[in-house]
Amino acid sequence: MKSQIKNLAFPIVWELLFIAFCIIKPFKTLYIFFVFYLVLVVYFSKDFSIKEYSRNFRSLKRFWLPVALTVIGAQMAYMVKQHLIQANFVGVLDGTYGITWENSYIGELLYAVTILFLCPISEELFFRKALMIFDSATSAMITFVLGLLLCGLSYAYLPLGVVEAMVLSLPYAIAFFCTRNIYVPITVHMIFMMYQHVPAIVYDVARISLR
Repeated sequence: MKSQIKNLAFPIVWELLFIAFCIIKPFKTLYIFFVFYLVLVVYFSKDFSIKEYSRNFRSLKRFWLPVALTVIGAQMAYMVKQHLIQANFVGVLDGTYGITWENSYIGELLYAVTILFLCPISEELFFRKALMIFDSATSAMITFVLGLLLCGLSYAYLPLGVVEAMVLSLPYAIAFFCTRNIYVPITVHMIFMMYQHVPAIVYDVARISLR
């Protein structure tokens, strides 16, 4: 447990620096998001194996069933955010970090790689796999909540935005808590990000090609 806590020192400091840069709002913040997620993926790379990931595809009970249930949970969380939280806090600033990027093919490619792959993988490896400690029920619950909070802070600096992000990440945390299989939340997180962002990316690429 001590070594696990020690290993978290760098990523937590790294997230604090990321938050500071996002609040300052430098031009084309996509580069900051890209570097933030890429460094986390590299740092936690020992916890991610493509070979092990692919082996999960063969298991209906251990992988695909939890994935399906988590997809449902993710959609429910999104509905809670839209219809319960945002609908009741109209006009309240959420402090969500905006992403701006160059309007070009390279910009769209970098955005797609960052949002669709680096973001889901790094967040699940950090906020779930690395943070959750299952030595006891108490440590499990504390680190479960801590992971949600740090995840929320990586999306916003005001309470409303933090709560919204925590609600959206709750199904991923529950999936890992119940299965201890990090590839379940990674998969659902990627699916959900694709569902949210691929149509806009395709539209932007088409618009660029018609200029």
